[in-house]
Amino acid sequence: MSQLDYIYDLTEFTPLWDRANAGVRLLANVPREKLLYFDPFDIVTPRLFGLVQTLLAIKGTTDFATVILKPDPFKYFHYHFGKYPGFVYGRDNTYVEFFDLMMQDPGDSPADALGVNYDHFVIMPMEGDWIAFGDHPWDTGVSYGPPDIMACARKIYPYFGTPPNGFRIEP
Repeated sequence: MSQLDYIYDLTEFTPLWDRANAGVRLLANVPREKLLYFDPFDIVTPRLFGLVQTLLAIKGTTDFATVILKPDPFKYFHYHFGKYPGFVYGRDNTYVEFFDLMMQDPGDSPADALGVNYDHFVIMPMEGDWIAFGDHPWDTGVSYGPPDIMACARKIYPYFGTPPNGFRIEP
């Protein structure tokens, strides 16, 4: 089993960062009624983790990335902690490892744990074309993907809700 850890290498983080931002730009142009909305605080719960695992299984994959987009991963997180606010979850990792890393003190600052200090996050498969985006200031998360992924998500995740009035995704 490989232990989950932060990403330390800029050349590993940058492609995930770029892909996550491209996904958020895509979401900004998707009609609201085609998106599924969830509580972004679910990022650390077994229920959202279970949804992610199911969506991966549908496509026969196991690995996903979690990337914190805001606060700035370069000027803030890397500057203060010498690592990047993201990680890749693999086949051999567990929910407990996922939760522990999300709540881990990145370095003399427990308030900066990934699962606590984020404005925007993305969860995305390493192979695949769905995305989950969390917007903490709006207290809203958004999920979007191909029709089979969306149908499965609707069927197995009873916690989807409606967006707040005026909600918009701003990349």
